[in-house]
Amino acid sequence: MNILVVDDVEVVRLVIGKILKKAGHVTFMADGADQALKIAQSTPIDVLVTDIWMPETDGFALLRAFRTRFPRVGRIAVSGGSPVSSLDDSLATAREAGAAVVIMKPVDRDELLEALEQAAPKNPALGPS
Repeated sequence: MNILVVDDVEVVRLVIGKILKKAGHVTFMADGADQALKIAQSTPIDVLVTDIWMPETDGFALLRAFRTRFPRVGRIAVSGGSPVSSLDDSLATAREAGAAVVIMKPVDRDELLEALEQAAPKNPALGPS
């Protein structure tokens, strides 16, 4: 599958990307929502894996944008906790924003791959919808 990983912390993007590549997936990396949307407009993406708390545009807004603009793309939210709300509130908001699965940092390999199976579209690599 083609997977877009969005996180403002480079080492987190690299760790998630490495896990996904070892599992046989093609990964694309973005450090924020603007870059992620540009990639998704020009590249067939099957699953979005996004951090929730990022500067400028947060993961909630990115999830909503993908839900609207690319509804066939599976969506996974990743969080290390919230600076402004409880963990339960953040997770619930991520689900309301369109995340099929929400996982916590630090990202566990098996948990990430299981989340990927849950969020994956039925017909991968269909391109922007």
